[in-house]
Formats: sequence, structure tokens, C-alpha cells
Amino acid sequence: MTTRTLPPAAYDKVTATVGRDTGEQRTATLWTHAAALVRHAHDHGLAPTDDRPAGPDGLLKSLESLADCHPSLAPLADPAVLPLWEQPLGATAWAAIEEFWDRHPALEDEHRVDGYALGDTYQLLSEEARKGRALCQTPPWVARLLLRLSLEPAMEEWGPANVRMIDPACGTGHIAVAAFHMTRVPPVRGRRPAPVGHGPQAVERRALAAVTGVDLDAYAVALTAYRLLASSASVLGVSLDRVPASWPVNVTAADSLLDRTEPLLAAGTYHACVANPPYITPKDPVVRDQVRAAYPQVAAGKYSLALPFTALMLEHLAVPDGFVAQLTANSFMKREFGRRYVTEFLPRYDARWIIDTSGAYIPGHGTPTCILVHRARPPVGDTVTVVRGNRGEPHIPEDPAQGLVWRAIEEAVDSRLAWDRFQAGADLARRDGGDTA
Repeated sequence: MTTRTLPPAAYDKVTATVGRDTGEQRTATLWTHAAALVRHAHDHGLAPTDDRPAGPDGLLKSLESLADCHPSLAPLADPAVLPLWEQPLGATAWAAIEEFWDRHPALEDEHRVDGYALGDTYQLLSEEARKGRALCQTPPWVARLLLRLSLEPAMEEWGPANVRMIDPACGTGHIAVAAFHMTRVPPVRGRRPAPVGHGPQAVERRALAAVTGVDLDAYAVALTAYRLLASSASVLGVSLDRVPASWPVNVTAADSLLDRTEPLLAAGTYHACVANPPYITPKDPVVRDQVRAAYPQVAAGKYSLALPFTALMLEHLAVPDGFVAQLTANSFMKREFGRRYVTEFLPRYDARWIIDTSGAYIPGHGTPTCILVHRARPPVGDTVTVVRGNRGEPHIPEDPAQGLVWRAIEEAVDSRLAWDRFQAGADLARRDGGDTA
């Protein structure tokens, strides 16, 4: 799957044009992106009405119509989330938005409905989200590997009908949507998993119930909800207003690190916790001290927020033996703030994978990264699978998913997983043979 991407300057130009009208950059971003979302809904037959009303007032009417389709979409008409009703848009700014999306449609190739391009364009449009909250979407091919090492074995262990997963830093929902697809059609590796339901509606409802996303950005959360519902509605061949209001869409805007009242952040709930958490140090000294007080075991010195997210997932969110996977900055391996994390915190948990992704080309990720996979239990055995990097990409690959380094990582993972399955089968055969004897 590929998306049509433009240089960042193209997005900056349209938001600057709209910002001259609104007087506020955040509102300009939301006007521009909401127009793409409404186009997406109409172009894919997801909107309750066939015709897209014209002009800025028509956009507001379309958002109100979408918000009425399902309780989880109500934020699309909430001025606290989208302050568009309070800052009307002039004709010049609206013409710039319409012209931009006419020339650069925020739709995936092959007419995908699950909105990866919508998620990417929000990141590109919102400088405030990129720089203020370190919003950086996880490419689908990276999300799939994270889920393959966490959600997939969780489904094999507990059964796909029972598993729940969370991304506590979900952004616009790239990992959550990939997890939704995986729970809808669980992979078959070695043995056939139990069905998640009977009939398409049961499958869709169960897949929605299995996936949870939480993020600070209320609009990004609303976009995640829209993408999940759009995926289900398209499979069922209906518009969004035909998806039952009772179907769960488990996404909410909250501070995952500090909120202990949000039901979706209840302790010991999730069999798989998967994230690409922010790597920044909190700029607000009050927040920085609050996080340090809540996670003293990892938040030392000028800490990266990725470390408290590890502690959150392993200590609070995961069920016993649950799988925790994250793409994270590798700075904790080299800087003083990571000393306690490496020497005291991580050794308490069962490390399964450490994968060096610093040499892979991951668009939007200028920070060297790695993948960590743990289970929420004390260490078992004395083996950790490590995929080490020798060199980076010789040049920027045309398709990052097919880059030499990333393909080498996937091949190393494939080889190890195949060996593990062979070993498990051989051990089972030996046990069965011993029982027969």
C-alpha cells in the first residue's frame, strides 16, 4: 500500500494561506484536514447523504451529519475538539483548501477505505502536533511487524475471540487500524485459531471491541474512531449511519501516563500493548515533574517519554504474561537518563526481542530507533532474540517497506519465528511420543 505524499512545504503553504484568514494555525490545520475527512467519507460512500454540501457552511453541516452517525464520532461536531464553528472561514481560504485537495487527494492508491493517507496528512499539516507533541505516525509495514511480535502470539495463546490490545499513544490510529485488520482475519500459523464470530457483523463487532486507542490529541482520536468505523462500514457495504450505535469503538482522548480514572486505562486489561510512543522530554516543567513522580523507576534526569510508556504498558496495562511491543528511540542505550532503565527496570521483565532499526529508512523518523518486545512477567530462560544492524540504507528507497535494511530485518524475524515454530512442534512430538510410550 502506498500513499500520495507531497513535500512538507506544500502542506505548510496551504495552512499558511488558511491561517491568514483564521488568525490561528491550529484552527487552520483543522479546517484543512476536516475538509479532507469529509471528502473521504463522501468519495467512499460512507456519508449518510450522497451530496457533499458546498462551502465552509456545507463542511460544518457534513461534520454534524457524520457526528450523528455513531457516538464515537460525536467529537467531530464538538467545538472543543474542532473549533470551526467559532472561527468562520472566508471565501479565499476555502478556495485554497478546495484547490489543494482537488490537486492532492488524501486517498490511498487502490481506493483503500481505512484512511492511512488521512492520518499521514494530519501529521504533515499540523506543525503544532509534530513539534509540540511529537506526533509521528507509524508506517503500516512497521505496525505490522510490531503486531506480528505481540498481538499475533497473544491471539495464539489466548484465542482471537478473547484478546484485547491497546495503543496508549495512538495518534491518528495507524497501529490501531492495523490491529483491527489482524483481529478481523487472524493469521494461521501452525494451527487454526478459533473463529472470532459467526457472520460478518459478528466479526466486525468483535474486531472493534478488541482494539483500544488513547491519545492526548482529541482530534487525532476522533480520526482514529472514524477510520475504524469506516473500515467496518466498507466491509459491510453500508454508510456510517448504518453501523449500530451499540458497537464499541474504544478510543478516547486522555493522558495515558497520568490518568488513572479513564476506564480504557484500567490496570491489567490488555493481552497486547503496542506503541510508537513520543520520544521527547516534556517541555512543561509541571508535567515533567508529574511524570517523574509517577514513574520514578525510569524517569531519571532529562528522560525520554518513551521510558515511562514502557513502564505504563508493562506494569499497569498488560495482563500477566501479556505482550508489550514498541518502536522507540535508542537514545536510552547511549545516554545517562537510560542507565536506571537498562540496569534496574528492564531486567525485571521477560525480554523477547531487541531489533536494531536505526539503519532502516522510516519516513518521518529522523531519530535512530529500535524495537523492544517484552512479556509482562519475570525473565524466562536466558535467551533474547537480537537483530543487530551492520549498516544503513545505501540510499533512500523508493518504497521504504522494500528497503534493503527493512527487508533484512523482516527476513531475520521470519527465520527466527520459523525456527521457533519448528522447535515447538518437535518438543510437542517428543512429549506426545513419550506419553504414548
